[in-house]
Amino acid sequence: MKNSLVVVRAGSNSLHHRWLDIPYEDRNYDLLISYFSDEAYAEFTPEPGVEAVLVKGGKWDGLFKTLSNRNLDQYDYYWLPDDDLDISASMVNALFDAMGGYGLRIAQPSLSPDSYFSHFVFSQCPGFVLRYTNYIEIMAPCMHRDILKKALPLFENTMSGYGLDYIWCRWAEAGAFRTAILDEIAMHHTRPVGKNLKAAMAETGNLSSEEEEAVLKEMFDLSRRTVPVIFAGILTGGQPVSGRLQLGWLMCRAWLSKLSSFRNAGEARSGVLKIARRQLIKPLDMTTINLKTKALK
Repeated sequence: MKNSLVVVRAGSNSLHHRWLDIPYEDRNYDLLISYFSDEAYAEFTPEPGVEAVLVKGGKWDGLFKTLSNRNLDQYDYYWLPDDDLDISASMVNALFDAMGGYGLRIAQPSLSPDSYFSHFVFSQCPGFVLRYTNYIEIMAPCMHRDILKKALPLFENTMSGYGLDYIWCRWAEAGAFRTAILDEIAMHHTRPVGKNLKAAMAETGNLSSEEEEAVLKEMFDLSRRTVPVIFAGILTGGQPVSGRLQLGWLMCRAWLSKLSSFRNAGEARSGVLKIARRQLIKPLDMTTINLKTKALK
């Protein structure tokens, strides 16, 4: 048995087969495929270290149903990626190695230059091993079991997961230097962000993703939108670097030198300028948060 588990909510076009491109004995993780598609589940073929279940719903409420009756102490780390991420098995190995090696509690791979993105700051930044941040996306969070245990009840009533990324980095179990973007480990996000999600949520007639976000913010008494800020990092030579302005300069210079490698150079240039402003003026609040008392009743 491995000490890490990948759990993916998968449809017919899932790319999880890419995460199995080396033999099981060479992988440091097991894979749990939580299918939301009857057709995809019917085509599953068992193999060592891979389990499949059929669970209807969205990503996050589906993950709740998939994991809520399992012993989460079986694994040290859990990766919860979307099914449209192209990443090799060796890079997934490296992801879990980095979690333990750097003492991280929640992190994610960076995005390759050809990826679709919500926040440009998660794009792979040349010259860095990792960057410490206040924000890990819902696209592909990798977390220690202590974080997952605390977060799992919040999954039950959200399809979109909007708002979770404001919260899990600010628990005592996470902390400032336990949360990072891993630049030496990159994944390709192959589909436009949110397109399938919005269509699926519209069919349910339940809360929108924005309304789900508002519920979570109310539960934790968060009055404003949180944006990703980088405050420290480790360079490829092993040197630590800190300070928002210093990090902003290093990141923007690195990305601007590689603009031609991005899927859309104009979009990337706009992303770099937005990050420069954020590093300069946006607040960085890393205080510990907890559920409001009334939310516990």
